[in-house]
Amino acid sequence: MMKKSLLKKVSASTAAIFTMAALAASGTGVYAVGSPTLGTSPANPLQPPASTATVILKKDIVLFNADASRILSPNVTYSYEITEANVTNATVTTPNEEGEVNILSVRPGVIEALSTSGDVPETTEKVEGSITFGAADDEHNNDSEMHDANRNPDTVIDLSKKVSGSMEITVDAGKIYDGNNDGQPDNPPGVYRYKIEDVTTDATTTSSGIQRGGADTSIFLDVYTKYNSNNDGLEIYGYVLLRSTNGTDVSLEYDSTVEQETIKITGFDIESENNNISGGKVMLADLKSDSYHTYNVEVKYETAGDLADKQHNFPFRVELSNRLVTSRADFYYQITKDGTDKTAVNTSLSQTGSWTLDGNSADPANDLRLRSGDKIVITGLPADTKIKAAETNDTDDTYTFSAVGNGNSLTLKDDGNHTDNSLAIGSNGTAEMNDGFGVRSNDTTDKIVFTGTLKSVSITGLMFSISPFVFITIAGVGLLVLVIRNKKSSDSKSKL
Repeated sequence: MMKKSLLKKVSASTAAIFTMAALAASGTGVYAVGSPTLGTSPANPLQPPASTATVILKKDIVLFNADASRILSPNVTYSYEITEANVTNATVTTPNEEGEVNILSVRPGVIEALSTSGDVPETTEKVEGSITFGAADDEHNNDSEMHDANRNPDTVIDLSKKVSGSMEITVDAGKIYDGNNDGQPDNPPGVYRYKIEDVTTDATTTSSGIQRGGADTSIFLDVYTKYNSNNDGLEIYGYVLLRSTNGTDVSLEYDSTVEQETIKITGFDIESENNNISGGKVMLADLKSDSYHTYNVEVKYETAGDLADKQHNFPFRVELSNRLVTSRADFYYQITKDGTDKTAVNTSLSQTGSWTLDGNSADPANDLRLRSGDKIVITGLPADTKIKAAETNDTDDTYTFSAVGNGNSLTLKDDGNHTDNSLAIGSNGTAEMNDGFGVRSNDTTDKIVFTGTLKSVSITGLMFSISPFVFITIAGVGLLVLVIRNKKSSDSKSKL
């Protein structure tokens, strides 16, 4: 009898292996996640089983910066809808503890049994929720190299440089069993499947500076229920979050013996979206997560010429604009004066995608006055932000102002709309960049250097410049002397 029993188990196990191999080869397009059956625990078991389960749905955004500076999180709210999955003829197929094939039918999730941490009212058709990024203290570091979509697709991305958020989904087994709360069971034990869809609009992500990564917008939640010890209700003994490669609510084959079929997910996060992740890194071409690209810019003032005042603080104006990012994009700036860095100031673009810091303003908070060697560094600007800088000459001298951006001369414009690479600016005049300096896909910080020039006056040149007037004056005086002498001589002769 023992030999027959052992032979039966071996035969069943062999049949299960062949069956699962055939199912795995059928190409359902779904990532399996362990072996959740009534005999074995799901990928996320509840120990002990409970009347409610809290599922944590995660979301990640990969961060980028031009020179690996600390940057602020983007301001964006992701929206989600949870509905019952279309489970027509859907089953979960897996070997049980005896090695035999076990098939469980899948039922549509009961919406009334769900609630989320979002403050959106529940409905009988769907449950809504959200994950918000960008709290006031939500600062994140990124010490990896800057990567841009136009660069080599073989660039390796460090996926640990990210910002993370989460949402709680609570499942109530009592409302699955008796949704009407009338004491009569509505649903039996089994697997209940929900579809979770990211319904965040492109307009929302674009206005926040987010670049979509192309990951699937839908994932699935399977909730495993069984009768409680009194057989008068249900309890949850585990759940599974999973992703379908083709987006459909298809049957699943859980098979832990197939390596590529054992991937479980935790939401719309890096590990879930970039399933080919290896060692925490992925090729740029394979990046599926949403990303946030930021850049930095430095505006510096220098002097040239022996008469240029190196101690004078000239008023500067810095204007930022971004026609796409209008969702309070956060960044920060730091002013360096006399070789000392001031405290960094957190700020943000307005709802119109603009921001100005003006040294001519009466507001002390806008005090941007730079002397020779001083600078302002703005860090964490969202991609495609443009910058325009201007300098005002508030002295009585005439300075010649010029500007260079990343090694190239920039065209300046004065108050009379004259444009040139360098302009002579008199008292209370302003020289500003004629066009916005694009901050886009650079690998390093963009640098703009304003130079104010006031050269020494040549004494020789001064003499040459006034010599005609000197000669005219001397000639006039000489002529006057001759006239007077002639008059005196005439008067003397007439007396004789």
